[in-house]
Amino acid sequence: MKLASMIAAVALAAASAGAADAAVTTYTSSAAFNAALASFTPTVENFSSGSAGQTIASGGSFNGNTYTTSGNPSLDGTIITNQFNSFTGLSLGGNQSGSAQFFFSGDHVTVTFAAPVFAVGAFFNVNADSGNFGVTVGGDTASADSATYDTSTFVFAGLVSDTSFNSATFFSSDGGAGTASFNIPEIISVAAGVPEPASWAMMLMGFGGLGAVLRRRRPPAVTATA
Repeated sequence: MKLASMIAAVALAAASAGAADAAVTTYTSSAAFNAALASFTPTVENFSSGSAGQTIASGGSFNGNTYTTSGNPSLDGTIITNQFNSFTGLSLGGNQSGSAQFFFSGDHVTVTFAAPVFAVGAFFNVNADSGNFGVTVGGDTASADSATYDTSTFVFAGLVSDTSFNSATFFSSDGGAGTASFNIPEIISVAAGVPEPASWAMMLMGFGGLGAVLRRRRPPAVTATA
């Protein structure tokens, strides 16, 4: 096998293994989430560049990210609202057909990021003891109850993966009680590096194996005779 082909095969195997064996850590503490990402520069979306009453249709974009909603029939995309507690005076709510500007229990909003990320977290402004609030990426979910607040009237849910992803879904659940309404004051994400941590490990292992193959294929030394 030629060297270039062997390198390509190792890189492909590393990428495939990283995708198949993603390790995910979940957080319900914003302090712990931020500490885990202390060496990275996060992107913080707090909706302060929008204006109160600005609507985002389902599938529409704001600051490069796409917001797609699902859930209750009354939900018609999202809205930037100043009606509820937030960090900046503005937050993301559900644009309900009855003029309400918050997400009802059972509503979902999926954010597709402008570029792949490996970490995401969000604050949810909620009523105490109203349900569970979380974020789902693929088959992994971080979920916080509302028995205690993370800060102010907010709970927090986030996750960090060793492989990148393009979207995350934010949701609430309450077992059918109808109490888990929310708005989102802030979404935090961290752009993925290239290659990702899992790929680095696999590539190092792969190149170590490649070196062993090349050593085995090295021709024997020829000794000159007089």
